[in-house]
Amino acid sequence: MNRNQFESMLCLLHAGLPDKNKMFEVHGYKITKGRGFYIFKFVVIATSLYLFSSIHKCESLCLSNISVWPCNTDFNCTIEYVRSHFLVREGTRINGQGNSNPTLSIDKIDKTARRWKQADILVFNTGHWWTHGKTSRGKSYFREGDYLYPRFDAVEAYRRAMKTWGEWIDRNLDPARQVVFYRAYSSAHFRGGDWDSGGTCNGETEPILGGTFLDSYPLKMKMVEDVIQHMKVPVILLNITRLTNYRKDGHPSVYGKMRIKGMKISTRKQDCSHWCLPGVPDAWNELIYATLVYQQTAVSQS
Repeated sequence: MNRNQFESMLCLLHAGLPDKNKMFEVHGYKITKGRGFYIFKFVVIATSLYLFSSIHKCESLCLSNISVWPCNTDFNCTIEYVRSHFLVREGTRINGQGNSNPTLSIDKIDKTARRWKQADILVFNTGHWWTHGKTSRGKSYFREGDYLYPRFDAVEAYRRAMKTWGEWIDRNLDPARQVVFYRAYSSAHFRGGDWDSGGTCNGETEPILGGTFLDSYPLKMKMVEDVIQHMKVPVILLNITRLTNYRKDGHPSVYGKMRIKGMKISTRKQDCSHWCLPGVPDAWNELIYATLVYQQTAVSQS
């Protein structure tokens, strides 16, 4: 899952603890945008050492109250965050000038996949990174085997990457022991441009209540649905795409970065694709919770 949803899940689980001092990151890491791996445990007995807070105030209101401490007794429960922008393998190549350029192998699973095998419940998603410059242009970027395509369509690359992901799931996960979710593409709401071309969303205070945008549905999501339908391992599609179409008022906008008191807010670059917390991602996690409770109830009654 993306970091937005991961932080939301931590907040919701932390709120459910009778004793709020029973949650810690095993390495003592603070949550930052740069770090791509965390393990949070839920503990029974411990002594608080220090507090930490997220660098993104808009995204992590509850995290400033979570303690970080060592402990050897727990609820036998961990929440792990493993960053994988594309689910398939990022790499590099050396160009004719001797410089290193990024590549994406759409037929190879991401190197972090070894960590995925350990989980009982997995939540995957990929989407927004496929719209970024080098990926969307597809020029000397996508690989299959040893072949580097001089130019390749990013949407078709996405379809093949999802097929690679689905095949890996079928080969490596056990549906009798593991539950797999795929969280759908969440909507961005840029006005007058995109994330890198002056798009804005500041000043939005209400959801979209009507219009054609509410009915929009990305081609990439139709590809995800097709891949999931042909997989052997059941995958629960957490389809929040149309749900998020409404929420143009839910993004950090100009408030996505920490600023010093008295500093003027810059409107030049706005975040209209990620989400504020508390906010929209909380609903996604509540849907996961409801699904798991429903499945457990159905099994116990059968």
